[in-house]
Amino acid sequence: MNTLRDLITIGLNQHGITTTCGSHASAGVSWVAVDLPDGTFIWSTDNHATVDRDAAKIGGLHAIHYLGDPNNALPQEQISLVDRRLDRRSNHTKAITELVETLAAYVTNWPHSPAARHPERRIGDYGVMNLPTRLLRRGDVIVHTATGHESVITNIRHLGRGEYRRTARTVTPPTRGPMTSLPDTWWKFPNTLSHSGSTIVPVIAHRHIDPDTLPRIPYPKVPAAFTDGDHVVHDKVIWERANGTWTDRTHTRNTAPVGDETILRLFTEDARLRQGIPTHQPAA
Repeated sequence: MNTLRDLITIGLNQHGITTTCGSHASAGVSWVAVDLPDGTFIWSTDNHATVDRDAAKIGGLHAIHYLGDPNNALPQEQISLVDRRLDRRSNHTKAITELVETLAAYVTNWPHSPAARHPERRIGDYGVMNLPTRLLRRGDVIVHTATGHESVITNIRHLGRGEYRRTARTVTPPTRGPMTSLPDTWWKFPNTLSHSGSTIVPVIAHRHIDPDTLPRIPYPKVPAAFTDGDHVVHDKVIWERANGTWTDRTHTRNTAPVGDETILRLFTEDARLRQGIPTHQPAA
């Protein structure tokens, strides 16, 4: 009868990943280990339970990347890749598949990570490396340790004269701090910033994500044309079209009319969409 450890091993092998350290048992917990070329290790645990008859004893599925000796690693030398609790009601097959796919993507993309590209640079606590903007690459994961926010660089371009422009997409919204109050759309659309090549950016040293594997960006349908009497609602503002121009009906004082191009940008520009997705209400 297969244990979760067996199924994890089989799943990783199907992705071409060898568990070079075999398995390790300690304190009733069984581990599957994967070595990375820089001398670091990933251990994943199955809590020594069988899928078919011992589900009640399954505490959870975990995968931790140890940046030091797994037996003596400090908290700041550990990166949690998977941490999921299981019980009798859990879908164990789905949980194992998700763990295997997470590990497979992590290991497969590791050669492109900052740690692999720049072994000469220091890695700080919790696997964070400070890189100057000029060394960033598409797929690097920017992290804000104070808030928990993580974003993947989808494009970076050298503009000349030491200036770079990067676009990134959020993969983990902040879990603490004032930015948690921002609308959900703020994290669903790309964000573009410009910096000098020497500006330091904190990235997750051992992680790299193929931007092409990220979920589709939920761009709204763009209206084909506007007519007088149409309304557009965006970020709690109501726009009304009359005589070929649009007027802000929410803030009526000191607001000048705008043209169709300005309203169309509400549907197409990432910066506007981060504030909220517009709704077009055609004239009756």
